[in-house]
Amino acid sequence: MRTQRHITAATIAAQLDLSRTTVSAVLSGRAERHRIAERTIQRVMSAARELNYRPNAAARQLAGKRSNSVGVLVTSELMIDLRLIEQMEVLASERGVRFMVGHAVGSAEQVKEYLADFESRGVDAVVSFFHNHLASRGVFLPELFRFRNLVFYEPPVGPDGKPLKNCCYVGPDFYEAGRLGVQHLIDRGKRRIGLMFRESNLPYAIQRRRAFEDTLKAAGRAGADELVWVMTERTGRNWTAPLDADIAAQAIDELVERQGADGIVAVNDLYAGCLITQLKQRGYRVPQDVAVVGCDNLDFGSFMDPAITTIDLQLSDIARAIVTMLFGLLDGQRISKTRQTVIVKPELVIRESA
Repeated sequence: MRTQRHITAATIAAQLDLSRTTVSAVLSGRAERHRIAERTIQRVMSAARELNYRPNAAARQLAGKRSNSVGVLVTSELMIDLRLIEQMEVLASERGVRFMVGHAVGSAEQVKEYLADFESRGVDAVVSFFHNHLASRGVFLPELFRFRNLVFYEPPVGPDGKPLKNCCYVGPDFYEAGRLGVQHLIDRGKRRIGLMFRESNLPYAIQRRRAFEDTLKAAGRAGADELVWVMTERTGRNWTAPLDADIAAQAIDELVERQGADGIVAVNDLYAGCLITQLKQRGYRVPQDVAVVGCDNLDFGSFMDPAITTIDLQLSDIARAIVTMLFGLLDGQRISKTRQTVIVKPELVIRESA
């Protein structure tokens, strides 16, 4: 059986009749520093793809060079939109950087093992989507801060519940996301607006609830605690419990049947879609009787009947901001305090549900 040869920078250099130094600079993401022409960069990257070039991480580490790999720590418990990871990966690949995704599940020790694996493989940086877990904030953050190049999605929160300072992070403006949904329902003439969350102590929930109360107050309406429905508090379920019809039914029982809500802002489009289905089964018209606003602008929302009015968190802008910050760190740039934080403004997408 014929063994496939290992493709190296020298192989690509010989094929393109370029110097090995030029090819190595392109493949390691240092083309701009060496002022290499864009046409040459494209030739090298195209050849690398065609030849299925894979950098030898072990050799690069021994030589004190970058591994051109980034560890990404995620978890389904916090429902990170995988479209964001995909867009980040596409942008990173343009500079020859690949992602190693670690799915944080199980015990704290298992998550530590993922981070240890990142370290042993010599990743150049870590992007964390898993640091505000309610049960283990104090456990994971010290482990994450062992990595010199570290970018957070959403500001990391310490054990005391307060955001940490002097950290590089990118995230949506969750306060604005909360305001947009409530203000839209007010503008549509809704008088009793409810808010549906699964957990109230996560950073995004705190910001969105504050926006909910502030927006109602600005409109001359008192914030009503009875119109805020939190799954963990009302059902006794764990905050990681999957959404089902029973959860939506209990929210409707309280918000619509007992409190007379004629508009509901849901934590995300999945909750919004489930609410709409349950409301229709009970004979309510959406949006005439009860209007519903979701969040995340998931693809299925436009196919619902009625299509879901939602908040688009602008994932493309977030992905680009994370990768830009990441490469700034990898290139040795000093990220000033004013540039350590990037907050992306969301947009309201108006459809038929509200």
